[in-house]
Amino acid sequence: MNLLFERIQSGSHKYLKGLLDLYVDSFPPKERRNTCDLTRMLNNREMYFSGILVNEVVVGFVVFWKFNGFLYIEHLAIYPCHRKKGIGSVVLKQLQMEGNPILLEVEIPFDEASNHRVSFYQGSGFNSLPVYYNQPPYRKGESLVPMFLFSDKSDWDSEILQSSIDFFQDRVYLQNNKN
Repeated sequence: MNLLFERIQSGSHKYLKGLLDLYVDSFPPKERRNTCDLTRMLNNREMYFSGILVNEVVVGFVVFWKFNGFLYIEHLAIYPCHRKKGIGSVVLKQLQMEGNPILLEVEIPFDEASNHRVSFYQGSGFNSLPVYYNQPPYRKGESLVPMFLFSDKSDWDSEILQSSIDFFQDRVYLQNNKN
């Protein structure tokens, strides 16, 4: 599979509108930014909003953050017509080739779709970390969202893990949501 990431850093990028539609369709409001906020953040040097291309066809997107010592995957979505073809697993493998452990949030399963997401990440070598975890709200006045925190690394030192969580929550949620 010839899979490439195309980083989007402009509100006028040719793939952005379609990928923002997928973003809104794939995540409930409490688990995503509003699209205007996301578009304003496209030039953030740590955030990579990337279209996923397979054989030059846009099949989805991934939003990940590169930090010192780890990657944080904020969102991953594949267009419905391209799902169940192994694309998501290839995306994760490609990100793992960066050489740093990966952290990501997964909703606590409550239905068939959310159970499928947990199984997908487990099948890709990720496991829930033994921490009580809440995703900070994307907007002021909203509530914390209970989630699982997954990683492809199982042997995190507890202090390093907590400092990594504090760091990415500050950079991803708090600093970028002062509105």
